[in-house]
Amino acid sequence: MNVTDKKETQLAINPILEENVFLKQVLNKIEQVVWVQDLSTDRIIYVSPAFKSLWGHSPEDLYTNPTILIRSVHPEDRVQVLASKPNKDSSPINLSYRILHPDGQLRWIFARSFIIHGPSEGSNYLFCIAQDITAQKNVDLVLSATVDRLREQFRLSHKMSLARKPGDVLKILMSAQGLRAAQRSALLFFDNPEVGPTYGVELTAFWQSAKPLSLWESETDLYEDPVFLELLHPRQTLMISNVTSEPRLTPQMCEFLGENKITSMVIFPLFVLGQWLGSLIVYFEKEQTINHDELRNLKVLINQLTITLFNLKLLDVEEKSRQIAEHANEIKTEFLAMISHELRTPLTSIIGFTTTLLAENITWNPNEQRDFIQTIYQEAARLQELIDHLLDLSRLDVGLLPIRLRPESLQKIFQDASSQLQILTEKHQLTINLPDQLPKVNVDARRIVQVLVNLVKNASTYAPEGTEITITAKVRGDFIQINVKDEGPGIPLADRKNVFKAFMRGEGKENGFPKGAGLGLAICKGLVEAHGGRIWIRNTKSPGTTIAFTVPLVKSSTPANAAKTEK
Repeated sequence: MNVTDKKETQLAINPILEENVFLKQVLNKIEQVVWVQDLSTDRIIYVSPAFKSLWGHSPEDLYTNPTILIRSVHPEDRVQVLASKPNKDSSPINLSYRILHPDGQLRWIFARSFIIHGPSEGSNYLFCIAQDITAQKNVDLVLSATVDRLREQFRLSHKMSLARKPGDVLKILMSAQGLRAAQRSALLFFDNPEVGPTYGVELTAFWQSAKPLSLWESETDLYEDPVFLELLHPRQTLMISNVTSEPRLTPQMCEFLGENKITSMVIFPLFVLGQWLGSLIVYFEKEQTINHDELRNLKVLINQLTITLFNLKLLDVEEKSRQIAEHANEIKTEFLAMISHELRTPLTSIIGFTTTLLAENITWNPNEQRDFIQTIYQEAARLQELIDHLLDLSRLDVGLLPIRLRPESLQKIFQDASSQLQILTEKHQLTINLPDQLPKVNVDARRIVQVLVNLVKNASTYAPEGTEITITAKVRGDFIQINVKDEGPGIPLADRKNVFKAFMRGEGKENGFPKGAGLGLAICKGLVEAHGGRIWIRNTKSPGTTIAFTVPLVKSSTPANAAKTEK
């Protein structure tokens, strides 16, 4: 538009304003923007001063270039604005849309447009009144988001309350809007909620966006690392936006997470009825932040998750108690039959071979006599072992088993146990890998030898002949963790919490009948806990069973940052 045209458009509206001084004052002072467009020429013949503050352009700019009106509209709203122009026979049109201010701000506009007829025939004008509704729109968006979150809370909470497996509950939670960018999550429950993570954690369930669902390599090592467990807190949610810059993670942890393409992680506490049950860890492939409102929404859902899991645990305990009560007589009968069998078998052999040796009508040569006596000795030793186990178990139950703690070398303990371990693994391959210069442990060496022998005996009982039994050790904070791994059939997840109970036995290889009295692992548990350690079955991807237990280091010999240097 040239200067002459501009003057002509202003002259077209000036007579109206000059005759209506009051109208002119109103248009100059109101916050709403008013503009008038001549539909015959598409020229803007008037725009109020408020146009400058709302659109960020001067009225002169609009006079010169009327396309500013449409070019300022957000690209997603332009088609709507162009299609909503009134015609001379239509009613006024109300429209809300977004404009982009020159300073980069996004503003919401409410505009009312209608046609007015000029004094001369065929002269029509588009009259528009617009106001800034950004604040109101933001409030509406917040309210809408709040309603959506409440609906999500109700829907997912209801679905979680109906689930009957921890994995199903976790899967429902991970469908929440704020967690849809997650790559993986892990549900950790503490072995002893009263003590917290220091006594050990159990990977109860895990979820991942990609299929198939599988454990990460060495994932259990991460959850057993004392440095990682220090990140868990009973009340506070920890958000790590970038694991590589988190000083509380060791270089080995950062490397492990990097190998699994993890950039961010969030750790939520699972707390209910005054009990810290465990933690939920959510992993993200890309750097992630969660705003305050979304975090508050997730905490509501995680509280529901915790309550559901707590109820499932109670139901599980109740069901198991009911089953035990229903089968109490059967268990008692089986126990008496098992003990009778374990006692009678060696006694029968002893009496039989003794009677044979004492027979006066048969003469045995020295080699035959030695074989008989050797068998009598072996059966007597078996009988003594059973009696010792029963006595040890009863003393552990009442806290009367003497434990004499003193600084000991782990290498020396293994040397003391080596002869028994070699005998137990005659038909297997025994491998012992101990790091050099392990710090001393504060233990009763004789009792730790007993634990090692029981665990290796258990492994050799159930693992096929010719397979490998491996023993390893490594420093874990203030403890040394010892792992005994076999290549046997493994232990089902549902049975792992029961294997350390007395008289619980697996299926042996011979004729498919249970072997032993089922006391070895129960005694191991009692002895390890009497030292202040713990014993558990590790979750690993490799076949077989890995039983781990910890024993305390001598405090003065605990190496600095031992846990941080362990990979």
